[in-house]
Amino acid sequence: MQFIAVSVVAGIVGAGLAIPSVGVASIGANNALQVFNALPAQLDERPLAEQSRMLDADGKQIASFYWLNRKEVPLDKISKPMQDATIAIEDYRFFDHGGVDFQGIGRALVHNLVSSSKQGGSTLTQQYVKNVLAENAHADADKEGVEAAKEASGMAGYARKLREAKLAVAVEKKYEKGEILNRYMNINNYSGSPNVYGVEAAAQHYWSIPASKLNHAQAATLAGIVKNPSAFNPERFPENALERRNVVLSRMHQLGKISDKEYEDAKKTDLDLKITKTSNGCMGAGDMGFFCDYVQAYIENNKAFGETKEERRDLLQRGGLTIQTTINPKLQKAAFSSVKKRVPVGDPSGAGHSVVTVEPGTGKVLAMTQNRNYSVTEGKKNTDTAINFNVQKAYNGASGFQVGSTWKPFVLAEWLKEGKSLNTSVSAAKRTFPANSWKYRGCKGYGSNWSPNNAGDSKGNEQMTALAATKNSVNTAYASMANQLNMCGIMKTAESLGIKYGNGQSLETVHEQLGVVEALLPSSVLGIVQVAPIDMANAYSVFAAGGILCTPTPIESIKDGNGKKVKIPDPDCHRALDKDVAQNVSYALSQTFNGGTTSRLKIGAPAGAKTGTTNFEVGSTWLAGFTSQMSTAVWTGDPNGSRDWRRNGKGVVRGRVYGATYSGATWQNYMSQAVKIVDSNKGLGGPVGNSVKEPEKDEESDD
Repeated sequence: MQFIAVSVVAGIVGAGLAIPSVGVASIGANNALQVFNALPAQLDERPLAEQSRMLDADGKQIASFYWLNRKEVPLDKISKPMQDATIAIEDYRFFDHGGVDFQGIGRALVHNLVSSSKQGGSTLTQQYVKNVLAENAHADADKEGVEAAKEASGMAGYARKLREAKLAVAVEKKYEKGEILNRYMNINNYSGSPNVYGVEAAAQHYWSIPASKLNHAQAATLAGIVKNPSAFNPERFPENALERRNVVLSRMHQLGKISDKEYEDAKKTDLDLKITKTSNGCMGAGDMGFFCDYVQAYIENNKAFGETKEERRDLLQRGGLTIQTTINPKLQKAAFSSVKKRVPVGDPSGAGHSVVTVEPGTGKVLAMTQNRNYSVTEGKKNTDTAINFNVQKAYNGASGFQVGSTWKPFVLAEWLKEGKSLNTSVSAAKRTFPANSWKYRGCKGYGSNWSPNNAGDSKGNEQMTALAATKNSVNTAYASMANQLNMCGIMKTAESLGIKYGNGQSLETVHEQLGVVEALLPSSVLGIVQVAPIDMANAYSVFAAGGILCTPTPIESIKDGNGKKVKIPDPDCHRALDKDVAQNVSYALSQTFNGGTTSRLKIGAPAGAKTGTTNFEVGSTWLAGFTSQMSTAVWTGDPNGSRDWRRNGKGVVRGRVYGATYSGATWQNYMSQAVKIVDSNKGLGGPVGNSVKEPEKDEESDD
């Protein structure tokens, strides 16, 4: 080590930094040794920043995420020509030195003393050390550290060379030569801009091939880039790159790494680039853009992937993850097609239209789409948006939308929980419910006088069963049912099914402007609460899964860059509803297809569903429904909150819009295809407990 220290001062400094020889001579051996010994002895080698890939359920790539576009590969996945080209032009004595090449230093020193041009004496190992130090500083957002790692002049440059030399010796002791070469080719910058790091990403970018397939000409091109990635970028400066490539080929020929014929043949070839752009983020995800964005937000919002949001974002952009998602590409295609067909992208009405599907019993998100193009910024009106209509605000969504009569199954579930049955009769007569008639046990009361109407202001029957009221979505009957129940219980039941406001707040939250808990108002029975479509689809999945609730999850599995499994959040599947209660709600919703509100929306498989229509001046309409394998919510409305479509004269969505009009039609079109894509859509079963007498067919409601 003492010999190395003195040699470094006497040689590396003069060779690499061109310090005058008089300056070198003035540095004593003892001082050199002291400086050298004070330097770090071990290189801080962190995992290389690699791109992460997001895949659909079939394993096809949806998107990639990266800070540095890199894919690390082992040495046996890098062609022999690439290895030979790198050693030939960077450090032909690589296998003969121990990290610091004294012969090379001497040669460079002599050259620098007699020539106006300067020649460096750094070995490939020292260059690897420099790259590691620079990347570490870059990762830490340490601009001064990045500059220090590249400093080539003055005493700072002298210090850098000393540090590199000492660390290079340590690296040589730690790794075999093949491992050092491999690490060097994985860390290198091969582009300048766009950022392409590592030989695998470079081969894919320039020629659309893996590094294992690089031939002599291609390998020489990449090896030549390293000296000055910006100046020798073949995409931007092909003439420079070609000239530099031929220099590398000549060196390979001189060293006997290629034959005369291989040399001549390679020199005659053009660059023959076949550029493959690697998009960064969800902009290149096509019709899966909003789902992709949801997965990204899911990772960034979940502490399972890091303590801070910054750590989670770093994991995604630098961790080399392979993220297998739950999205079914065939279902996604069918959903996107159905949405575009009903309310096209860019429709002048400005109406938003979305579909989301969740798997009952697992929480897996199978499809997610809407009638907008995904964009990281708000672009063309009614066409481009960064807002995902299907999810909560925290996941780059809206703040939810009023759900209308799709809230009624939560009332029905509480009805059954409190010991009543589907056969129990209720009054459907139109009337005013006094403020003091509403029951609040266990929470603050918000009772008020309320006079609900039915869709189309029909009167409904004087008396009807809860099943008939559900089948035909009779508002006045449901008001009567809720009036007999504990309003706190209805809210708690909805919460137990995973329902919260679209802004992510609990249903018990007091509205800032109104000063009330909206979910406890009498009118909440008809769905004034704003909920994200994914939460409605997931809540309805509980009825299909026999009372089991799972947290929605878009991720099937994650592996890190070494193929090791990364722990993902548990979907927390648990019983949220008594099995018999869930079964009876499921049965009641299946009867809407039997002369009820969804009788024209059959899909060729057993299903349960509920339409939802808000007041016309609000303008949100829904269809939420399920089979045994899929639960889907379809929403149509104004993405900005509310709009009366009766006053609209542009585009598709106009006039008196009900749940079955657009949302129902899209649900039917999509789910008719979905039941053919997903097998095992078995029957939903009949009622349990108290027998249910089949009601006579009532006049259909438009709701």
